[in-house]
Amino acid sequence: MLNIEIKVEQELLISLNKSPQEFGEDLLLWAAISFYEHGKLSLASASKMAGYHRYDFEKVLSSLKIPISNLSLEDVKKDIGLLKSL
Repeated sequence: MLNIEIKVEQELLISLNKSPQEFGEDLLLWAAISFYEHGKLSLASASKMAGYHRYDFEKVLSSLKIPISNLSLEDVKKDIGLLKSL
């Protein structure tokens, strides 16, 4: 595991009412969400980065109205067609 040092003004932690540990956890979560939302990480990789079980990470995304699937409408139609042909 790699540790990365980030300098943060003490006032920021006070205004957020967060300990350095809590702030670091929040920062990882929001970075993972952003990487996932912008297609830089898969759902599994983003949940691992955030330190969440995949199901719990999906619940966080859902609460933020972020889709947990990147299937296009055409992909869905093709899958439905394939299932109907079985």
